[in-house]
Amino acid sequence: MKAPIDTIKIVIRDEAHLRAHLDDFLVPLDLALEWAGLRLAASARREGWEHFDFRAPRPVGKGGLARIRIWTRGDFWARRRGRTLPSHLIVGEKKPTRRLCVWGLWQGDGSFLLHTLYPGSAAPREIHDPELALGEMPAALKFWSSHAIVVGPSEWNA
Repeated sequence: MKAPIDTIKIVIRDEAHLRAHLDDFLVPLDLALEWAGLRLAASARREGWEHFDFRAPRPVGKGGLARIRIWTRGDFWARRRGRTLPSHLIVGEKKPTRRLCVWGLWQGDGSFLLHTLYPGSAAPREIHDPELALGEMPAALKFWSSHAIVVGPSEWNA
């Protein structure tokens, strides 16, 4: 018999940021949060930032990143709906995924302060993110110069 898994209290840090991803979910947000909580509860780590993705029991939503090369056409920088800063984007079709990305900070009482949760693979902070640490900048520049977030035509502001 397995030992019971600790219960982790997830506290949403920024509801507006989380709501920006709601249209990408195929499952209720409560279910995605439950799966994230189970994954966090199974972790031995209980301090600092967590940034990971995992395979959920079924497709959680639609998402995607496109690999951009020098000859790629159609990538651009614009603000996504609900955002104040621009992102590297490309218009395309999002694909169903079982990957669920969790990003947040452990609190001293065993709770988890959720920064964001979205369908798709984990990616570094965007290069203009005010919380991007100087030491993370080289990896962010490398990644975002060769990747763009797949969006539908109504997901960005011209």
